[in-house]
Amino acid sequence: MKKIAIMLCLLLSLMAVGNATAEKARDISGDAASAYHFTHLEKHLFATDLHGTGNYLKIREKPMPSNVYGHLEQADQIVLLELKNGYAKVVVTKSAKTSPDSWVGLTGWVDADYLDCSCSDVQYNSSSPLPTDEVSDTNVIPTDAMGTYFFCSGAGAWMTELTLLPNGWFFGNFHDSDMGDDDTSYPNGIQYFCDFSGQFEHWQLINAYSGMLTLTALTPYEAEDHIQDGVKYIASEPYGLENSTYFILYSPGTPMDVLSDECLSWLYGSMSEIPKDRLGCYAIYNPVEGYAFAQQAE
Repeated sequence: MKKIAIMLCLLLSLMAVGNATAEKARDISGDAASAYHFTHLEKHLFATDLHGTGNYLKIREKPMPSNVYGHLEQADQIVLLELKNGYAKVVVTKSAKTSPDSWVGLTGWVDADYLDCSCSDVQYNSSSPLPTDEVSDTNVIPTDAMGTYFFCSGAGAWMTELTLLPNGWFFGNFHDSDMGDDDTSYPNGIQYFCDFSGQFEHWQLINAYSGMLTLTALTPYEAEDHIQDGVKYIASEPYGLENSTYFILYSPGTPMDVLSDECLSWLYGSMSEIPKDRLGCYAIYNPVEGYAFAQQAE
């Protein structure tokens, strides 16, 4: 009898925890409140002031009941990318250390009823747009963000170089050498290479120090493997830009403690001077792979 009582207590405790970690935002009850909340979230597109209302929220493949990619925790930092069919598409930009099933770059759809914002009750219930310092919308990439960016480890023979132009277009090249991998037909080793071009569009300011870029074009130039001067050249892909449509542009002055460990590790390899507290240059961050390009001084 005592065992049964203990089991019932445990069951009730689990039920209570489950309810506590899955409360809807703003005490949503009914379709009307849900629809209003969905409309309000449109004011927070590309903003970083949203969070899950509980832990272990399902991140799905599509804006409907579908495959689950992972789970969102309250402490995870996210950016809202899109709203559709009552769902919110988010990308995790910083995964909390306590999160067992989320990672930087995790992208998918969450039931919008379980996302909340930092708005006060007055702001939430107002029909006015949010102040421009909270959410801003512009298609103009900052002029001083133009220039050359490097993605490299700082200790190796490989590097991706990217030059960003004022209209969002960019061009660049990737190269990597393996002189120890040779053959009688190419005694001087192997060189991987790729020349490419592309474009970032739909620039959206996230906050005072960062914005979201959408990659709308990426074209590696056609090339064939060949041997020249004893080196075997192998056509490759533009390393650093793969697997993500959305990129974050961090500006000079960005606090170092808001950057993920992955981002920092790559920036340290491509910056000539390591900052202590704040970035001293622009950085382009691939949130899916955790890669980062650092702007180079002219």
